[in-house]
Amino acid sequence: HQGKTQEVVVLGGAGYVDNYFEVPLEGVSLKLAYGTRIIPLPFSIQLNKFELDRYAGSMSPSSYASEVTLIDQQKGVRFDHRIFMNNVLDYGGFRFFQSSYDKDEKGTILSVNHDFLGTWITYVGYALMIIGFIWTLFNRNSRYWDLMDKIKQLRKRRKNLTLILLFLLSTTGVFAQEEHQHDVNPYSVSAAHADKFGELIVQNYEGRFGPIHTLAIDVIHKVTKKDKFDIPGRGEMTAMQVFLDLPLNAEFWRDQKIIYVREESVSSIIGVSEKRASFNDFFNERGEYKLQTFAETASRKPDATRNKFDKEIIKVSERLEIFMMAYQGSMLAIFPVQNSENHKWVSWDDPLANQELTGSIRIINDDLQLPKLNYGNIMRIYFRELVNASKSADYTRADKLLGYIKSIQQQSSAEHILPSETKIKKEISYNKSNIFINLKNVYALLSVLLLFLAFIDNLRTNKNKILTWSLNICIAILAVAFMYHTYGMGMRWYLSGHAPWSNGYEALILVSWSALLAGFSFMRYSKITLAATSLLAFFTLMTASHSSYDPQLTNLVPVLKSYWLIIHVATLTISYGFLGLGFILGFFNMGIYLMKTKKNAKRLSLITRELTYVNEMNLTIGLFLATIGTFLGGVWANESWGRYWGWDAKETWALVITIVYTIILHLRLAPKIKGEFIFNVAAIFGFGSVLMTFLGVNYYFTKGMHSYASGETPIFPMWGWFTILAIVVLIVIAGIKERKQKKYDVE
Repeated sequence: HQGKTQEVVVLGGAGYVDNYFEVPLEGVSLKLAYGTRIIPLPFSIQLNKFELDRYAGSMSPSSYASEVTLIDQQKGVRFDHRIFMNNVLDYGGFRFFQSSYDKDEKGTILSVNHDFLGTWITYVGYALMIIGFIWTLFNRNSRYWDLMDKIKQLRKRRKNLTLILLFLLSTTGVFAQEEHQHDVNPYSVSAAHADKFGELIVQNYEGRFGPIHTLAIDVIHKVTKKDKFDIPGRGEMTAMQVFLDLPLNAEFWRDQKIIYVREESVSSIIGVSEKRASFNDFFNERGEYKLQTFAETASRKPDATRNKFDKEIIKVSERLEIFMMAYQGSMLAIFPVQNSENHKWVSWDDPLANQELTGSIRIINDDLQLPKLNYGNIMRIYFRELVNASKSADYTRADKLLGYIKSIQQQSSAEHILPSETKIKKEISYNKSNIFINLKNVYALLSVLLLFLAFIDNLRTNKNKILTWSLNICIAILAVAFMYHTYGMGMRWYLSGHAPWSNGYEALILVSWSALLAGFSFMRYSKITLAATSLLAFFTLMTASHSSYDPQLTNLVPVLKSYWLIIHVATLTISYGFLGLGFILGFFNMGIYLMKTKKNAKRLSLITRELTYVNEMNLTIGLFLATIGTFLGGVWANESWGRYWGWDAKETWALVITIVYTIILHLRLAPKIKGEFIFNVAAIFGFGSVLMTFLGVNYYFTKGMHSYASGETPIFPMWGWFTILAIVVLIVIAGIKERKQKKYDVE
């Protein structure tokens, strides 16, 4: 600590023990206890400066670092070093990690590791494990290659059977609704001008700079769960129009039923029967908040004890607060504070916005002729001109004022902190494209078509050009969709500046992408696999679009600012796609078991056996990736804070995944429980370990070191329990049916 002597508890090799730093002003003398053994350091460390950087204009930490000097008087060594997250100090077999810092931001807390030989032995072990995995995939005598040979043999046998089964699949397709143009009401802001306003830069609460368009989409969707609105007397309005119109016509919008309320129990309290209520519905005639008592009670409860009603009360209260901030304009931080040290921006109603502007910006006043040039007055004039323009449809003056505001943003801010105009336009284009929502619908339709066509293709004996062409066209469309999916992830990477798998929403996007990758990897063995992977991609993107997941672009917390985010998180998350495909293939086989009869048993048995072999290959890849990803996480942990494993809930369940799928892949060696049916059942239930890791740990377990990946805690729906029950019933019926038809199967 700079300027005084104190004792600081640090993390030792055996857990939390009575370790301490003795910190005189001139340097550091460290004694580290491992259990009961005290090891004196043969050198000292002097803290020169502790730095805590925050994202521009916010309190969110961007990084924190310690500028230190290592002093080894015995060897005559003295050098400076900067310790920060993912960047350690190595000397004499000791490793110093940036662990935390004092509340007064003058002292630093370092954790220490002294295990040079053990570290390298561990890393060599990890390397040998990875080499072994790779060798298994390329060794022609391995189980993986044996499965490929079995699939080829099954195909030859299936071609000799006659076509004895034709069936149709019926399902409800998911189609994107057509957009209809409506005449814009003259008393609402035009869509064209609203889009121009959306190009202005805004600073969010985390300090991220981006277009207002992104903020508008996030805010309006969070409050309403809608992206477009058909407002009586105003026609169809986009989210950007609504967001800009809120501060202009606050009274009008406070009376519109646009605030989403999911639970009927909450709706009944405020006196509405629909899923949406107006802002005024939440207050009685005396202006009292109808949910006040419930909100206070729910807020006082620990998160673990809140029931479904409590969580909905808190969510609704948050939506109300966001709605109020939107019509008050307090979240429109579009004006740079002049001479701000941390690049803070403010909204037009902030006290700092009333300070008179100086420098070259005053040239603007030659046109505005304001008695006092400040941000508040500029915005008031803009709003006044906007109201006039909405009536006259002449936005010349309003457009000119937007140009002034844009000029102020450029002149008053350092160029390196603002996104380029090209990046702004790209982000707006990304917002409007709704890439993953549109892909969700495409994957849903393709899964139905591919499943139908692939089954017919597997059951036919003679070549049919129409069927072949139809199947190839669907595969080509799926390939284009996969490339578009990849493009969407690349856009998120470009816009956010980091790998797009840093939170729950992005992880689901990656899982769906990896599921498609798995499907194309095994396409040569079975076209049905593509139908399965398309269906999995649809379900994953549908989950990502759920209200519990926030799709907004965000900044990274300090620990994630590492290349390990790309390596470890990507490897582990991609494995979920392969393991998820295993679930779908197992489920498909259950459906085929139900279709078996005496006449078609041989033919369908060949299909289920082929899918089972493909599934075993698929799960092998998934297990390899999950295992490698888990142990790479241990390396990251050791490089970041000096320990491989802390039994964090996410770490523990990642290990559970590895154990579960290792058992599944070795069931074939257990005499009494081996077999095709048991394997498929295990592939279905084994995916529960993945769901527990991804959902249970992040949202329902005690938050640990990996809680940065979680979002709003979702309420487990009743249909979820019914789905689990339905799967169990399906498996039981399929098992009974399979046992009866087993005597007709192919030996």
